[in-house]
Amino acid sequence: MPANKVTAKDIREDIARARAYAGRNDYMRTLSCLANAVRGLVLSQIFGAEKFEIYAHLEEALRDLNKMKMIKRLFPDGLTFTRGKEKAFYQTLMRLHGKLGEAMEKARLTKMRQRLAVLDDNLIKAGQLIKDGNKLEARKLYRKISEYFKDIEGIDSDIGNRLTMFGMFPEAVEYLTKALATAAADTRAHNALILCYEGMREHAKAMEAVKEAMRRLGPSEGLYLRLAKLHLLKREWGQVHTNAQAVLDRNPLNSEAQKLLKQSETKVFARQSEPASSPGTAPAKPNGKTHKLEL
Repeated sequence: MPANKVTAKDIREDIARARAYAGRNDYMRTLSCLANAVRGLVLSQIFGAEKFEIYAHLEEALRDLNKMKMIKRLFPDGLTFTRGKEKAFYQTLMRLHGKLGEAMEKARLTKMRQRLAVLDDNLIKAGQLIKDGNKLEARKLYRKISEYFKDIEGIDSDIGNRLTMFGMFPEAVEYLTKALATAAADTRAHNALILCYEGMREHAKAMEAVKEAMRRLGPSEGLYLRLAKLHLLKREWGQVHTNAQAVLDRNPLNSEAQKLLKQSETKVFARQSEPASSPGTAPAKPNGKTHKLEL
C-alpha cells in the first residue's frame, strides 16, 4: 500500500478485523490483518496522540492473539512487540503466517487422508454385505455414509453407481437423483440413472433421463444410440430411424446404429408404400353377386 494512502483509519480497521478473526479462532486471517496493521505503521506518516492510540489498539490485538490455543503452544511466553521495531515485528508475523499455514495445510491433508480411508473401508464393507446377501444392512450403511460424508463431492453419485453395478436399481435412483440435483453435469450419474430405468423397464422414464442428459451434457453418439434402442422397445420406428441416423451422422462406422437404421427403414418405408385411396379413385366393388336393376 503506498505511504500516502495509509491512514490511521486504515490501520485501526485492520486491527479491528484482526481482533474479530481472533474471536472466531481464525489464525491465518488474524495474523494477516495484524501484519497489515503493523506494515501500515511502517509506511505511514502518523505521529503524536493518534499513533499512541494505534499502539494501544495494537497491544490489545496482540493480547487476543497470544490467547489463541496454537499461539500459546508455540509461544508459551507470548509474542512481544517493541515500539519502534515495527518492521522486525511485521517480518515475524509474516514468517509465522507462512509456517503456520504450511503446518495447518499438512494437518488438513493428513486428516482428509484418514477420513477418506474410513470412507473406503465402509464402501467396501457395504459392497461385501450385498455380496453376502444382506442387502438391508448394506442399504443402512450406504445411508450412513451419505449422511456422514455429505461434504465430499460426488459421494451420492458414487453410492448410486455402486448400487447400479449391484443391480439394486430402485435404491440407486434415490442417490443418483440427489446427486444430479447438486451436480447437474455429472456424466456418471446421468449414465447410471438411465441404466437404472432401463433395468427397471421404466422405458418412459429412461427416455426422459436420456433427454435430460442431452440437455445437460449435450447430444452424443452414445445418448442417441440409447434413445434409438428405447424407441425400438416401443416399436416407434420413426424415432428409431431418426436417432439411429443421428448416431451415424456422428460415427458412420457404428455397427449397432447401422442395424437399427436398416431395421427401421424396412418398417418405415413399408408403411409409406402401402396403397391408399386418392381423390377421384373409384371405390372397390363389393364382394358377392351383382344384382341387375330393373327399370
